[in-house]
Amino acid sequence: MFRVSQEIRLNTSGNAEVPRYCNNTSADSENECIFGKYQRTPDADAYPTEGPLVLVAPELTNPSKVRLLHFPNGAVLVNSEVNFIIKRNGVKGNFEVKVESPSGINSVMPLQILDPERLNVNFNLNEAGLYKVHIKCNSVPLPKSPFIIISICGEAEGNARKMELPIFKSDANCVTHRGLGLTHISLDDRNEFTVDGSAAGNNMLFVGIFGPKGQCDEVVIKHMGNNVYKITYEVRDPGNYLVVAKWGEEHIPGSPFQLSAN
Repeated sequence: MFRVSQEIRLNTSGNAEVPRYCNNTSADSENECIFGKYQRTPDADAYPTEGPLVLVAPELTNPSKVRLLHFPNGAVLVNSEVNFIIKRNGVKGNFEVKVESPSGINSVMPLQILDPERLNVNFNLNEAGLYKVHIKCNSVPLPKSPFIIISICGEAEGNARKMELPIFKSDANCVTHRGLGLTHISLDDRNEFTVDGSAAGNNMLFVGIFGPKGQCDEVVIKHMGNNVYKITYEVRDPGNYLVVAKWGEEHIPGSPFQLSAN
């Protein structure tokens, strides 16, 4: 009775032995089975009657080194083509890219090998909504995976994009406001006020604050629910300020507000 364990390290040439348990039928199956540690353990019987078992264990992976090049930033038009590159940065292993469509359909994307360090990913956006791109190396997800792509309807005009915005039905005259942040300003302190659009229909709130040296350093708009918003801002320079609040394209009652900070 004996047991023998042999470690096999495969190289990147096409002559490397590929174990029979790499059940991969794609054209790049040899490349996909290159990386890893293969341990060949014969049967405990001195005279085995079955073929040896080959166990595959991926090498330790540090996915934080991997970089994505040319990944879309911002909204992308429907029926557009997405093309980005996975750069290994020395990380060995097999990559898997799975795209989840807005309707919940998962598709595994084919990977094109550009060189030993770079893999190309290419797919189309066929519907509007939120796409999730799941990327793994040796079954380990990359940091921040899944990556998000927002697909929108619209028409391309030259290098510009014309987006279709929803048509809002609202009345800015029905918006109310309250808070000390619209009556006076405290320097180097947090100023607050509330805008209530619950009776004004659906629309978007825009707030801008202009002072002696231009735009305000920090303006935070927080939706509290039911079209009620809390706005906080800070200013550091004394002088006159102009607070503009719009419900869609229309000023709310009292806007623009003229304030001064001393």
